[in-house]
Amino acid sequence: IKRLQMNQIISQHGWGLDHSFWNNLKEEFIKQNWIWQNKDRGYYSNSKVEVKWIKDESYKNKKVALCHSLGIHLIGKEILKEASHVILINSFYNFVPTNNESKITMRTLLRMENKINTSQVGLMLEDFISRSFMPNQVDMGFNSMFKIGSKQINLNLLLEDFQKLYLEKSTFNLFSKYCEVLIIKSKNDLILNEYASKEFINLLNNSQINKPKLVEIENQGHIIDNNLIVRILKEWLDNF
Repeated sequence: IKRLQMNQIISQHGWGLDHSFWNNLKEEFIKQNWIWQNKDRGYYSNSKVEVKWIKDESYKNKKVALCHSLGIHLIGKEILKEASHVILINSFYNFVPTNNESKITMRTLLRMENKINTSQVGLMLEDFISRSFMPNQVDMGFNSMFKIGSKQINLNLLLEDFQKLYLEKSTFNLFSKYCEVLIIKSKNDLILNEYASKEFINLLNNSQINKPKLVEIENQGHIIDNNLIVRILKEWLDNF
């Protein structure tokens, strides 16, 4: 009996964003008959969406966890542990670097945190998303976020997740050791500290049986153009 191909992707957006982050990517993979599920934290007027892998007996089918930024700390351990492939876009283990730049990062975080429960939260999110796209312009699909009033934002959840950025992480144990890992890193990221990014890459290089693949992208910020990501993802996944 020929088994049906049932490749799956579960995505997790980062802090301050929602599932619309993946719209273009999702369309492309659904065209290729992938099953795509978006996990959503529910920061905005949409409610929280929890997902899990669809049961599948064939070991040949791919289970791909796709995470941006803080996403690996939001997606859920059981999803990551069962993934056959993990794609990390400008991700980190500890957001605060362990070198002498840690104080600067902490000051920036505390300044942002203090605005979450104030009338300035909308402006702070707008500034954060604009900086995330630099050196490029904000994608038109994100402009609708800027029209959301603070009453439509789940401030408690936004704050709770924000605080994950500077909590000390325990022993690194996120993925199966046999999981294939793709790291996509922007060279012009104004959000994630370069040292913190490299610390995470070193952790992955030392923890996985199969050496992770690193792809560095020029002229992109913390949020990368979806069209670039589609090509990179398809090329990488076609190797397995």
